[in-house]
Amino acid sequence: MRSVLEQLYFGNIRPDSRTYEQDSPFVKAAKLKSKNLDHLMAMLDDSGKEVFEKYCDAQGDIENITRYDTFTYALKFGVLLMTELFMNSSDVVGEDEEL
Repeated sequence: MRSVLEQLYFGNIRPDSRTYEQDSPFVKAAKLKSKNLDHLMAMLDDSGKEVFEKYCDAQGDIENITRYDTFTYALKFGVLLMTELFMNSSDVVGEDEEL
């Protein structure tokens, strides 16, 4: 079995992609969003569609930046937490702090 680091390197672990069951709240929300987008696009003229597409592109950029920031923050926080736990492991295992 490969290590988690190897699995991540070779692309077998993808923190940025997940699958959802068809009856999940995510899929239900995505379907509703798609339905409403179709309805909205039918109401807009070409100029309105162009402005809205630019808006959606900017929103997508914001979401990508936010996801990246959240992922890196959470990873750094997790490492910091693990470091603290390892540095103070004597509190957990009951050993003397002076080793």
